[in-house]
Amino acid sequence: MTVGALALAFALLSLPTFGQTAPQPRPNPLIPPPSANDPTVPTPDDPLAGNIWAAGSIPIAMMPVDTTWLMAAESCNSWTESSAHSPTVSVVRLDVPKKASSEYQKGCSAFKERKLENAEEHERNAVQIYPSYAAAWVVLGQILEAENKPDDGRQACSQARSVDPNYVAPYLCLADFAATEDNWSEVSILSVGALSLDPTGNTYSFFYAADAAFHLGDLEKAEHDAQNSIQLDKWHHLARVHLLMAQIYKAKQDFIKQAAELREYLKIAPNSADSSGIKTTLAQLEAKNSQQP
Repeated sequence: MTVGALALAFALLSLPTFGQTAPQPRPNPLIPPPSANDPTVPTPDDPLAGNIWAAGSIPIAMMPVDTTWLMAAESCNSWTESSAHSPTVSVVRLDVPKKASSEYQKGCSAFKERKLENAEEHERNAVQIYPSYAAAWVVLGQILEAENKPDDGRQACSQARSVDPNYVAPYLCLADFAATEDNWSEVSILSVGALSLDPTGNTYSFFYAADAAFHLGDLEKAEHDAQNSIQLDKWHHLARVHLLMAQIYKAKQDFIKQAAELREYLKIAPNSADSSGIKTTLAQLEAKNSQQP
């Protein structure tokens, strides 16, 4: 039995039935929820919904966990990194065998070096060793997309969601695939799923929600979600949210704010492939704005 399984066994012996409240925080924040079928977000009529993080009133399965160690174990791309901060962690993510983790890390390093064939081999080894390795399935999906195998990549991310439906990263991966196909209704559905798992902490979930709302014509929701994404993106990993904001303000005919968002994008990503064209657009826009009374 693995360490994660032993931890779960002890947890199940000591934890109250789901739905009971915890009189005090759990002594070990790494103990997973008692059942993979427990809900991760309270329903709208749940009396705890307005204050889900109040100490002493959180259902055991909703108690926040310390996911600091997951940053090192799972972080490879932006989605797996951001998803390590989710408020709950499923058992399958705690029980990854060491050999599978080693293959995952090797594949991640190769992917970052653009050694795609090598990266794919390592990630396939990781999921062969541990078929429930959701993070490895997500990274494999990204590798396959980079290899111009979008159907295989989408299938890998779908598999990640199947093995761990409470993990945010697969929803982001699938939303990205849907966005490339202009399937904005699907992007909206997937972003709702991601936000239900992590309602306040994932900049990418809000970005895809905003992108979907913009393309579906709901400018107010698009602006609101994009602003949430920007506020959460403290390290400016998601520069393109400012391009989305520029599009939103252009549609709202607020050209002053449109120019401000383009300047912010260039500040964050001055050497991006599209920076030259954006500089031209910004210059034209600023000339136009200067002529306004």
